[in-house]
Amino acid sequence: MQRKFLLNLILIIFVNLLIKPFYLFGIDRTVQNTVGSNDYGLYYSLFNLSFILSIILDPGITNYNNRHIAQYTQLLTRYFSSITFIKILLSALYCIILFIWALVSDYPARESHLFYFIILGQVFNSFVLYNRSNLAGMHLFRTDTFISILDKLLMICFCLPLLMVAGLKSSFNIHTFVYLQTLSFFITALISFFMVKKHTFSFRLKLNLHLFRIILKESYPYAILALLMMVYAKIDTVLLKELHPNGNSEVGIYAAGYRLLDALNMIAVLFSGILYPIFARMIKLKEDLNSLVRLSFSLLVIPSVFFSTEIMSLLYDQHIEESAMVFRVLILSFISISNSYIFGTLLTANGSIRLLNTFALTGVILNMILNLVLIPSYGSLGSAYASLSTTLIITLLQTLYAFQHGRLRLSGTGLVKMIALIGLEIALVAGSTSLDLPWLLRIGGIMLITMAGALALRLIPLRNIMALLKNEGI
Repeated sequence: MQRKFLLNLILIIFVNLLIKPFYLFGIDRTVQNTVGSNDYGLYYSLFNLSFILSIILDPGITNYNNRHIAQYTQLLTRYFSSITFIKILLSALYCIILFIWALVSDYPARESHLFYFIILGQVFNSFVLYNRSNLAGMHLFRTDTFISILDKLLMICFCLPLLMVAGLKSSFNIHTFVYLQTLSFFITALISFFMVKKHTFSFRLKLNLHLFRIILKESYPYAILALLMMVYAKIDTVLLKELHPNGNSEVGIYAAGYRLLDALNMIAVLFSGILYPIFARMIKLKEDLNSLVRLSFSLLVIPSVFFSTEIMSLLYDQHIEESAMVFRVLILSFISISNSYIFGTLLTANGSIRLLNTFALTGVILNMILNLVLIPSYGSLGSAYASLSTTLIITLLQTLYAFQHGRLRLSGTGLVKMIALIGLEIALVAGSTSLDLPWLLRIGGIMLITMAGALALRLIPLRNIMALLKNEGI
């Protein structure tokens, strides 16, 4: 299992590092610079609101499906037709509820128009995520990798000419961006559907009420978990828009700082996407989990280094210092977020959903209280502090439980090694500030030295990795 995890991880990270960072910094960032922080902040807050409420689209079905297809691949034909039909019904319900939300909230016509297309995009993206759960469950990681970057690849093809050609760029606005994003989600959903369909014996849309009840009964804990996690991860921008006098602009500042963390989070999300079905199968076969967890931790902690003001000056035209301050706070949470992806995924694969719901509810309450207190006075920076505090507490709870009640064992020596690796990275960042070197060179040096430290501490089992690559075919 380690070999499969490693080989597919290398492939997925390589492909995603080619496409997604280019999209984030080449397209998404340019869009914000082009339309301004205020308009982009409006889009970002509406997108996050629609994302939180997308629990209606997927009340735990995708996680349930991923786990069961990974363990029982013969269920694909039976589930695919019925679940697809269920998701069509849920999509209609989602659209109706959010349309009513927009009417009750009395959004101006311009905001409502934008919101409606964002809603449609979320519907298509929900089908993409469900289709990907089938591909990952069947361990078709290469196909899943292609689907995972397809919408971003399409956005690059659509937006690049519009943003690079002066005559077209002058007429580019946030509505154009949302239209193209919705189209990209639609195309990706369509292609991913046929990718899954070809692995089924038959496909016919039908409502299987018995299966529907079973899925909903077993998936509602996953739905609660998904909702709680989305709320404490995304509610900050919604609250910023509503609670701060310059809400849209503050959301734009927060989005600029968060974009860099989002780029790093891609790696952690990719880890969890591969780890979940592998953990599920390893738990079923009662295989040892310790080495895979240590490897994941070591690989995630290495890229958690960046220099805030220098990067913000390079990337943005507005609110550089404010965005840099937000990023300085948010980047501190990357290690805890990465840790949460590892141990949260492990606990999910282990079926510890009730416990995870308790942790997530704690995160929601804490995050809401901190945002309500901090936003009026500190704006986007207050939301950043609320996010950091929440992620630290949640990942601590998950980690302690995983080692105390799970099948994981960490010796005192192993713990010291992990702490030493984090300490090394912090010391390198602090010491590099006195060096008269370009900041890009300093970042590269820090990452290389940290990697060498992980190898020296044997947190990355290089000998085992080489043996896996040498002795077993891909």
